[in-house]
Amino acid sequence: MTTVLRFLFSAIGLLVACAFVPGLGHGSFLDLLIVAVILAALNTTVGSLLKVIAFVPVACSFGCFSLVINGLVFWLAGALSSRLGLGFTVSGFWAGFFGALVSSIIASVLGAIFIPKDRQRPQGPSPRIKVVN
Repeated sequence: MTTVLRFLFSAIGLLVACAFVPGLGHGSFLDLLIVAVILAALNTTVGSLLKVIAFVPVACSFGCFSLVINGLVFWLAGALSSRLGLGFTVSGFWAGFFGALVSSIIASVLGAIFIPKDRQRPQGPSPRIKVVN
């Protein structure tokens, strides 16, 4: 259920980003849900690969270069979704950059509000394991 909520929040983030960022276009909400799945798949594969390749710029910029990589993946998702006939479009890098930024902020805030924290972990210090010889 948590995964479904995360995709739903991602689609809502995409909807908000399309409303506020010039250069982004969207079709139906179902298209945005499919784009959320595409974005998750691209971030898992291409995004992770790009972050490994660009380790030095990411490390030297204290992680800020990851925003550039996220913008590129967002732009790629727009190109891929328009080729698949979905209504989601990204007009260029800067639209992808700011679209990724806005949609991730919205999805993160919604996730922090509506997805409960895992309370099954102990709150105190971790128990020590004794080794018996």
